Amino acid sequence: MKKIWVLLIALLVALPLAAQEVELRDDHPDEYIVREGDTLWDIAGRFLTRPWQWPAIWQANPQVENPHLIYPGDRLSLIYVDGQPRLVLDATRRLSPEIRRSETTGPVTTVSLSVIEPFLLKPRVVDDEELAGLPYVVANEDTRYVSAEPHRAFVRGMDDRRPGDQVIIARLSFQFEEVKAGGRSAVRQNLMRGNLGAVPSDERPIDVGRKLSFFSNKGNVIGYQLWEVARAEVLANGDPAQLKVLEAEMEVRAGDYILPIDPYLYDLTFYPRPPEFEIPDGASIIGIRGGDYAVGHYQIVAMDIGLSDGVKPGHTFSVFHPNREVEDDFVDGLRGRPAPTGVSGGSVQLPPQFIGQVMVFRAFDRVSYGLVMTGKRGVRTGDLIDHPDRRL
Repeated sequence: MKKIWVLLIALLVALPLAAQEVELRDDHPDEYIVREGDTLWDIAGRFLTRPWQWPAIWQANPQVENPHLIYPGDRLSLIYVDGQPRLVLDATRRLSPEIRRSETTGPVTTVSLSVIEPFLLKPRVVDDEELAGLPYVVANEDTRYVSAEPHRAFVRGMDDRRPGDQVIIARLSFQFEEVKAGGRSAVRQNLMRGNLGAVPSDERPIDVGRKLSFFSNKGNVIGYQLWEVARAEVLANGDPAQLKVLEAEMEVRAGDYILPIDPYLYDLTFYPRPPEFEIPDGASIIGIRGGDYAVGHYQIVAMDIGLSDGVKPGHTFSVFHPNREVEDDFVDGLRGRPAPTGVSGGSVQLPPQFIGQVMVFRAFDRVSYGLVMTGKRGVRTGDLIDHPDRRL
């Protein structure tokens, strides 16, 4: 399953992008030979100022087997068709023994899959009602609080699985709340308290038992993120049922939830492109992974738009620090000085600051996960997202 690099990314399905104006880099090459370790984004960035425009210039070569795929050793040439730039694959380059050997490494992917693989397979987002009905680990073998392979775990509420069935053991990590922000329904992400109940880490729990109620005046709960920590096999039904932990990335804890195996497969049309829908005002970054304050290149963020908004894997967005207010104390202040005509003291509203681009690689109903592709500064929770062509 891990090697489903069936993200064979029909990536380059040459779907035409509606009459966009393609911007070539001033220093673009006329040809490029694909190297081991290249990603589609890297290659596109050598030719284009906006790498997400790749599908607009890629011209599949019908003379080549699997014409939409690119392999290390392939020669890409920039040509013009009816005055428009197009990238084509030189068929003669794929015929040498050296190139055939390189194809065993697989085609070039949009990004390094090792970076996003955990987030392609590990997270699950469920609603309030689903969470309340999930089976859970009540104890581990020898009354341990934690357990790793190949120990047993004891589960309550699981009566629909047979011995031999495999299941996922997952931990509650985030809660999603619907809040009002800038006139729209936005989503806020709250870190959860371990396995003490569905209570945000910054809220005082009503009960440290398995209750879903909590003190909050922020908004309505719309979902929870669960993260896979282990896979297990059902040994016996009953109350409690018995599971054998087969493989664990983290130790299994009492309170972890039980989920069915996720049938999710990577999207076979995963390629960078601008969104085809109007981005809601105030759409924003609601969480970051890999940094306490901010994250940068090839780190992961969560956004408060998802499938219900039209988000799909490959959609690319620009990220902005929101506008902020500063005090101008140069005029009639402690550092007072003569003011230019029309300038007065007080507060000044600074415009949003462009940070970089983020590309979606997995989307749920109201939330999506993206990878920071480029950036001038660190991306932070609360940053705004907009169309990728917007830079100012």
